[in-house]
Amino acid sequence: MPAPPTDFVDDELPQIDYDEASRTELIEALKSCQLNNTKLQAENRELKKENSDLMAVVSKKRRGNDDALGYKSQVVSWAKKFLLLRALFIDNRMFRAKPTMSMDPATIFANDDLYSKALTVALYEDIPTKFHSLLNSQEYAGLAKDFIREHGDGRSSLILTIRKALPSILKNPNIDADLLTTAGADRRDDPILKKLLKFPNDRKPTLWAPVLFPGPTQDMTQIFTGPAVLKVHRVMYFGPSSLIVGKAPAPNSNGVRLGFREVTAASISEAAILTRFVLSPDKEWASKGAVSGIDWEEQYRAYHKMLASNMHLPHVRGIFKTVQQFVFAGIKTSSPGTAGSDQDDGTEDDIVDAMRRFELGTDSVADEDDGDVVVPDVVVNLAPADPPQDLPGELEGVVPEPLNQRGRGHGGSTGTARETDHDADADDTVASGTRTRRRRGRT
Repeated sequence: MPAPPTDFVDDELPQIDYDEASRTELIEALKSCQLNNTKLQAENRELKKENSDLMAVVSKKRRGNDDALGYKSQVVSWAKKFLLLRALFIDNRMFRAKPTMSMDPATIFANDDLYSKALTVALYEDIPTKFHSLLNSQEYAGLAKDFIREHGDGRSSLILTIRKALPSILKNPNIDADLLTTAGADRRDDPILKKLLKFPNDRKPTLWAPVLFPGPTQDMTQIFTGPAVLKVHRVMYFGPSSLIVGKAPAPNSNGVRLGFREVTAASISEAAILTRFVLSPDKEWASKGAVSGIDWEEQYRAYHKMLASNMHLPHVRGIFKTVQQFVFAGIKTSSPGTAGSDQDDGTEDDIVDAMRRFELGTDSVADEDDGDVVVPDVVVNLAPADPPQDLPGELEGVVPEPLNQRGRGHGGSTGTARETDHDADADDTVASGTRTRRRRGRT
């Protein structure tokens, strides 16, 4: 037997004569090598942790362009993208080894654990491969902690931005502007806000608030297309200045900087929840409203499930198309690396197929030949509403299921968060992300 090469033999490893060694000696040598390999793996993990800690420390000490390593800016970007395109609520359970699972809506929304695992899959899709070793919080908690904090901060900034834009969103002179823009204002008894949040025959607010619909009736084929919800969605992507007819969105808004091209099931659900929240009597953001008693997390999940599970229905595709047209009206879309291009790179079949697959960030159904749409200068309809109509069989999966072990309160992302001003421009504080690519053959 030829002798093994000696150039790469570690001095600490046993060196034996393979021709003369006994079986016992070979086994002992193998055990020694395995033990040494285990030690090296542990050392490698520690070095990765130390390297990431150093990146975080340097980024905190540096300012602006001096952030040479870019750790903080990367985490902020990832968290904003995830906030807007993937999930309004997260916790540290999603930071683990990547699970193998079906991404079919029936599986994703079957229970709380599977939903959390689906978010883990989405996390691995969004974050570059070279950072995947840091996504398992059992081995390294640093990235999870930073990501959850930035996600929560981004959501607080987003709520603040929407609240400040409410007078322009509602355009109703009969509502005191301070009542809309001040988080701590007492909104419990305002009659106009009550009409937006509750149908006359409802004892308390339900999932199907009047503000979610374009008319005075509960038409489930047009849910999520109410004027206020559409405007909130546009603000989420392109900032308050995008509501001014004829004015281009701020160039530093995340929708422009990151090349947003589509709305998603998550972003539609988020716009609906945040619209209801800023109009509600709740003064601080929390998973469950302290004043309203509304479980915002559970109802967000219900909206998300409803859209994801009904992509095959024509009127659900119509909802996506309506939202897409309004949010991107007059916006020349582009994506990173293809600035200036406003052409879709897929076909209608690609879009429908991607919608059916739904990977917690589904493609929209906007037609390429629709062209620019003028942003309607609409006032929220405050006409007396008819009693809500039951539409059995119209949409599947519309009843929210209890969410167990949601892990609320981790890192401040799912627990209470106070709305505070940020130094950044309002248009630059909204949540952001990149478009979801269409992939064939994925399930």
